[in-house]
Amino acid sequence: METKAIFVTGGSGGMGLETGRRFLEAGWRVGLFDVSAAGLRDAEASLNSDRLMTQVLDVTQPEDFAAGVAAFGEFSGQRMDILFNNAGIAPGGLLEEMPIETVQSVMDINVMGVIHGIRAALPLLKTTENALCISTSSSVATFGHAMRAAYTASKFAVKGLTEALSLELEQYDIRTADVLPGCIDTPMLRGETAKGAGKPFELSMLDRLPKEGPYRLMPASAIADAVWEAYLDSRRIHFYVPEEVGDTDRVKATDIQAARSEIFDFLFRPR
Repeated sequence: METKAIFVTGGSGGMGLETGRRFLEAGWRVGLFDVSAAGLRDAEASLNSDRLMTQVLDVTQPEDFAAGVAAFGEFSGQRMDILFNNAGIAPGGLLEEMPIETVQSVMDINVMGVIHGIRAALPLLKTTENALCISTSSSVATFGHAMRAAYTASKFAVKGLTEALSLELEQYDIRTADVLPGCIDTPMLRGETAKGAGKPFELSMLDRLPKEGPYRLMPASAIADAVWEAYLDSRRIHFYVPEEVGDTDRVKATDIQAARSEIFDFLFRPR
């Protein structure tokens, strides 16, 4: 049997790196793509596998995706069992105060980056049996978070795109899904939280996070497990991490104020 292969953007650290590790351990070929050459070198050293390839890729540039997919096809034997659109940024702040250039970057990376990736990867996905196109959305796509309006908009877009493509790509037997993380312990979360608070992550966030429930801190490996589960489970589109994140979607359908209050308490109530 041919070795299965996964293409991961945002692969130099955090959720992308741990997903690469999870699939290497399962015997897959793994392509990690990221805008950071230094991060990819560190990833190569960490994973140390002959079933791993890395390549610099800026998800806002369609030509980068074309080159990345071509190189991955040579590496994988012209198959792509999973496309994992994981690259993203999450700057915070009031929408009225955020530079418009920052808002544009959020949309270019988090939304257009996903669209560029899917369009570039379709030829390989179409020719791979049981292929899966999965993207990173967010818990903010269950109910928007204050100080994250642009990020929220981008992740609702990914969620909606996933649902639409679950219908469009069915004709090619390509499955679509997304993963909606809550608070995942990644360098991006630590960096953005510390920057917003003006003090280290351990002081600014860890003391505020609940010990249980949808916004407890989860390891990046939990996202890798969700991607693995999504490949095996064709009955679902949305994979919440942890599963309680999905409660907001379910509550919102019948009681919008209850859902709003839950998010308000998490964001603003002192602990």
